[in-house]
Amino acid sequence: RGLRFSLEQTSFGCSSHIVLSRREIAEMAEAKSEAKRKVLCSLEQHLAEKSFGENLAKSLSETARGQGGSIISDQILEDTISALIKLLPEELRKDLPAPDRDFIQGALSPMKQKRPREGCWQVDDVVELVQVVLISLAAAVDKFREIGGYVVDATKL
Repeated sequence: RGLRFSLEQTSFGCSSHIVLSRREIAEMAEAKSEAKRKVLCSLEQHLAEKSFGENLAKSLSETARGQGGSIISDQILEDTISALIKLLPEELRKDLPAPDRDFIQGALSPMKQKRPREGCWQVDDVVELVQVVLISLAAAVDKFREIGGYVVDATKL
């Protein structure tokens, strides 16, 4: 048996009926489910690529402006993440908006024991910290889509 959806009146005054079988509904749900996992899966693949490490090093170098040292501020970490997002592959850039300060701090709250002191981070932990933020962001986008939210092209924000 199929499920029947009706739209009795459209803007043109005509009616439309759609009949879907359970198999078609299941296929649509599976396709939608795969699309939802797309951002996190794509991001995880990118994080394993050599270009991620190179782009992260470039972003950190630019935002730290050659300051050197073993500790960076929250602001430098946030700027590094924003710069890195601009260097992601186009597919990911469209899906991942640059996170704001509150999102970054929230994503990193479980990592606070790694802070040498309030407001700063060890440079040695930057890769892990950035990955935590990006994975949290991708998971948030996927979850938002899962509950029916529409995510716009982030490059146009």
